[in-house]
Amino acid sequence: MKKILFPVLTALLLGTATAGAGTSENSSVVGQVPDRVIITVKAGTTLSLDKSAEAPRVGVASLDALAAKFSVSNMEPLYGGMTAKLRERLQDKSAADVLDRVWAIDFPAEMGLDQVKSAYEAVPEVEEVQLVDICRQYGSYLPNDPGINSSQWYLRNTTLGGADIRAVGAWNESLGDSNIIICILDSGVDWHHPDLGGDHPDKVTGAIWTNWTEYFGTPGYDDDGNGKIDDIRGWDFVNLNPSEGWPDEDVTDEDNDPMDYGSHGTNCAGLAAGITDNGIGIAGAAPGCKIMAVRCGWTPDGESGGYVRMDFAASGMIYAAANGAKIINCSWGSSTLLSSAVASAQNAGCLI
Repeated sequence: MKKILFPVLTALLLGTATAGAGTSENSSVVGQVPDRVIITVKAGTTLSLDKSAEAPRVGVASLDALAAKFSVSNMEPLYGGMTAKLRERLQDKSAADVLDRVWAIDFPAEMGLDQVKSAYEAVPEVEEVQLVDICRQYGSYLPNDPGINSSQWYLRNTTLGGADIRAVGAWNESLGDSNIIICILDSGVDWHHPDLGGDHPDKVTGAIWTNWTEYFGTPGYDDDGNGKIDDIRGWDFVNLNPSEGWPDEDVTDEDNDPMDYGSHGTNCAGLAAGITDNGIGIAGAAPGCKIMAVRCGWTPDGESGGYVRMDFAASGMIYAAANGAKIINCSWGSSTLLSSAVASAQNAGCLI
């Protein structure tokens, strides 16, 4: 697939409209997930999940009735067990309480997205119902001048009067700090790449962030209590049907391998903090900082451009904030479903 350079930091385009099925709140939205809604229950509403019945039940009569009516197949907290660790980093601890009230509801697509959304909006215990937008990953203008792919003029432009980001001068003042973790929330990161993973067999001495508690922990056990098992270098939140991605792309079941199959996230990672002064590849703008790989995007079968689901992105943002990221790079379009995750990540001290 086409490899293009992307900006290191891209502002989130958070609109103000609420999308309905078939509508888009901004031009980056390409559609909505047809079989999921996200609800936020009102403060003081307690949900007790029971999956032993044919449809999941939560102990609230109105919600249980809709689960049966719409053949709900799954209902679970969107942020799972991640908020406990996030709470440790929040300046305002109440932000975690808001996240704990956000639930994902899955149902057969034939039930109709508008009908399901309207039904849940009518429930007294529900504060908000949101659709899951699918947004484009950002591309960028790439001129066809000779040598543009082999020389990083944006770091050091030797042309008289040429512009760059003055990286060389900055490097003489300070290089990157390994305590600064940059989350690349994207299509994943090729952590085996020699300019990112380094030369250690486990890729723990290069630019990739390592969760040392899990690395030295017990396989198959959540050693650090962050809600994820064996997340040594990040997490893959993509969980789709096999037919929704390229044949060789991992799109089923979230897991602890945030590998990149489309190059978008890897390019972002290299620009941000690729290993520098190693005689190969490119120089990262902030050499020495660590890259946390969090996958929320994929490339649909038959297409060259990548997509990002907003529920995957929101979960990834909370994961990053809970696990010490200082910067979260989001080089893709977005929608208002991210609002609570953005607010919580900023509350935890993250720059987005």
